[in-house]
Amino acid sequence: MDLVECRSKRHGNGLPRFEVGDSEPQRFQKAVRTLLLAVAMVMFAGASGLALHRQGPVQPDTSAITPATVDLGRAIFHGKGTCFACHGQKLEGSQIAPTLMPHAWRDAKNGEFAAIYHVATHGVPSTLMVAYPGGISAAEALAVASYVWSVGKGKAKP
Repeated sequence: MDLVECRSKRHGNGLPRFEVGDSEPQRFQKAVRTLLLAVAMVMFAGASGLALHRQGPVQPDTSAITPATVDLGRAIFHGKGTCFACHGQKLEGSQIAPTLMPHAWRDAKNGEFAAIYHVATHGVPSTLMVAYPGGISAAEALAVASYVWSVGKGKAKP
């Protein structure tokens, strides 16, 4: 019986051709090595991708709030975000939404910046507060949270 070698040689049709010479165990070992190398490459590529991917959302930082950010947040609150429709022109609240001025915060615990941002990006279940109101982006939600937080802390006017 002739034995088949694992070394492949490319011929005109592009298919590998095996030659007589190696035993079945050698062929199997070479196939397993090739398979393990392929699996290792896939695992490395996947691990590299995970390492480069953000490990959770970045928490908002109040030290990064600038007057320009507050002004942008004000414009989005009173415009694209349509926040004013429920929370009022001066953030005074209404029958359908709470005030965003200093008060006993219910959903954005203690009026903390990260909590305000979370409400803007996740909404509040069983209420009219939706995530990303008016279709705003995460960056725009951050600006709105900056505005609301700044007004709540007396650092900006509504």
